[in-house]
Amino acid sequence: MFGGLFIVLAARRGRKALDRLLADERAGLASPREVALARVRQKERSLRLGQVICAFLAVLLVAVLGRAGVSGEWGGMTAYYAAVFGILLVVSALALRRVAADLAGARAGLGEPDRPRGR
Repeated sequence: MFGGLFIVLAARRGRKALDRLLADERAGLASPREVALARVRQKERSLRLGQVICAFLAVLLVAVLGRAGVSGEWGGMTAYYAAVFGILLVVSALALRRVAADLAGARAGLGEPDRPRGR
């Protein structure tokens, strides 16, 4: 439960910061380059957050399958949870791939070289 709350709050915080910067740009207080850099930073945060979500879902899936493997109970609830977590993991991974592509495009727009995955 706290993991979900953390994810929602982190996403809102990042979005509010970008909204403030866009308002500053409209008011003439921030340059377009500053806004572009802020967008790149927001996409980097989104990428990290997506990685955390995927890792969390993978841990849940492994826990469900591991518990079923150890206990030998492969009932309907195990299949249900495995399917739910598996589908959520696939959808999250696809979204993560799109965020990574958006980030690469934003960095290219700034003229920054794309950083390696390690950082």
